Amino acid sequence: MAHLLGSQACMESLRKDLTDLQGAIVDVFSRAGPVRFPSWKFPDRVACDLDMVDLLEHYDHVPGDPEFTQLSHAVLLELVIDRLLLLLQSCASYLENLGSEQMMPSARAVGPCMSVGLTVRRFWNSLLKLGMLYQQAAPQKKTKQGDAPTSKSTAKGEPAKSLERMTAKFFKPPSPVLGLPQTCQELESIPVRVSLQCPTMTSKNTKSIHSQTIETALVPCDACTSVQGSLQEVGKVVISLCQSQNLPSSLAQFQQLVQDSMGLRPLPAATVSHWAAEQSKDLMRLSKHMGTLSQLVSPLRTQLGEAEGQKAELKKQVDKLEQALQQKEGARQQQAEEAEQRLAEWEHDKQHLLTEISDLKMKVADLDRELKQQQESMQAVEAKAKQLQEESERRVVAERQVQQLEEQVQLLAGRLEGASQQICWASTELDKEKARVDSMVRHQESLQAKQRALLQQLDSLDQEREELRSSLDKAEAQKACVEEQLQDLKGEKEQGWCQLRAQQEMLQSLQREKQGLEQVTTDLRLTIVELEQQLVELRERERLLVAFPDLHRPSEAQIQSRRPGVVGPRQHVPTDSGNVTDDMEKQVKANDIRIQVLQKENGRLQSMLSKIREVAQQGALQLIPQDQLWSLPSKGTQGAASPVQAQRVSP
Repeated sequence: MAHLLGSQACMESLRKDLTDLQGAIVDVFSRAGPVRFPSWKFPDRVACDLDMVDLLEHYDHVPGDPEFTQLSHAVLLELVIDRLLLLLQSCASYLENLGSEQMMPSARAVGPCMSVGLTVRRFWNSLLKLGMLYQQAAPQKKTKQGDAPTSKSTAKGEPAKSLERMTAKFFKPPSPVLGLPQTCQELESIPVRVSLQCPTMTSKNTKSIHSQTIETALVPCDACTSVQGSLQEVGKVVISLCQSQNLPSSLAQFQQLVQDSMGLRPLPAATVSHWAAEQSKDLMRLSKHMGTLSQLVSPLRTQLGEAEGQKAELKKQVDKLEQALQQKEGARQQQAEEAEQRLAEWEHDKQHLLTEISDLKMKVADLDRELKQQQESMQAVEAKAKQLQEESERRVVAERQVQQLEEQVQLLAGRLEGASQQICWASTELDKEKARVDSMVRHQESLQAKQRALLQQLDSLDQEREELRSSLDKAEAQKACVEEQLQDLKGEKEQGWCQLRAQQEMLQSLQREKQGLEQVTTDLRLTIVELEQQLVELRERERLLVAFPDLHRPSEAQIQSRRPGVVGPRQHVPTDSGNVTDDMEKQVKANDIRIQVLQKENGRLQSMLSKIREVAQQGALQLIPQDQLWSLPSKGTQGAASPVQAQRVSP
């Protein structure tokens, strides 16, 4: 059997068996209600609450992973045992309900954890009880069939009723389907009772008459009331969920209408179907809301996972650094211990040499050669002492270097924390700037055509913001590289600080540009307001000039009008508003406007005269004879008159 472990065919067969077992369990649950016992495979969970679809999707045959495939095969075998136990428990509960004349019991608490043997024995005991009840009902059924031809009245005795209840209990139809009329459900049970009332052997003279009893009356059944009660409970839960999520509930309005109209009476089939439709609408609304919430939460979870991964990497790097420092400290301690041992040996040798020197001094006269040898040994010992002193000095320097390295590590950790805080602050400021820029873009869309240039500047600002974000991403990547290369320490850290400063300068420049754009928008608005005011004033002046023209014509026009055959220009009569003072005030305003125009024209002419005089004084002005001036075509006069007319019309 070991070679079959992980076989795809065996696993497919087990999956089909699990599907069939789950279908049978659901059928039993529809008749007897769900039983709540701990799962054999997962003791911490209830067996009826296991999601078999997710389990079958997870534990499947994987071609490239034989270990997981074998594990899935074993788990599927355990799930088959779990489903078989649940089926036996539900069947035993159904048999107990038959014995207690209760098809759909009330909600139960979670039962005790039962072994395989105890479950099988409980099921067998329930089956034995059912067999005993059937054996007790069999002779009563035979006596009922013998007495059936003689009985013609509709009223029956207690034994017949007990037999009918017993047979109806054994042959009771399935639980009613949601939305099925109650009359159809009651009519389905009539043929069973009628067939029990008819004898097996009827004579030709006898005649069977179907009669309605109390049991076959068209009244609401217990299953319908329980189904409607559960439907109302589910509706309350759905309404509470909608209210907790601040969502509109169509079922709440329909429930209020049903309660006002029906009260506590059972609902008809159409109302139940309408109830189910409204409830499905609320469930769809809740599912959409949960989908949007999951879409909002999923990027946050990914960001949290990335942050946790970065945190774990940083912890690993810090642990590595601590281990390296500990190893260095251990090596230095070993060196210090070795130096102390050498120093102790040197002191011991020194004492021994002193004793030998005292002996040699006593024997100086006799042992000159030995004295020379001892002097050489003393020189060697002094060299060793110098070496030991140098090693002790090196040890002190090494300890100082260790302290300096520890201080540098602490400084780098503080700088790293400051850099991470500055990056977080920069990201938050960037998000705020993004929100502000978006609001400015939405506001600028409502402006007129004159502000399109400003919109282009805002688009360029948005592009710079995207470039800033890309640069920020690059800075984060550079930060990760800096964190991975902590052993290089100073050089790369200074580069990271320079990059952060550049980013801060870019942010400051972006803020300055934003302030400049805001100032430009305010200036544009002020100019628009001023131009509108000037336009209103110009329109008022034009209206005054049109309504109140010049009352005094030039002398040339009067002379031409006196000539015979010459018709002068029509004199515009001011419009009469009915109020003489108002008309006179408006006429005065029109005359003031004309005076201002003439003063401006006089100023221009004076400036031109001054320029002509200056040119004449310099001698660069050419004098044109008078006859040439008079011989010029009338185009010049027309061209000279046109600016005056334009000036007169322009106010």
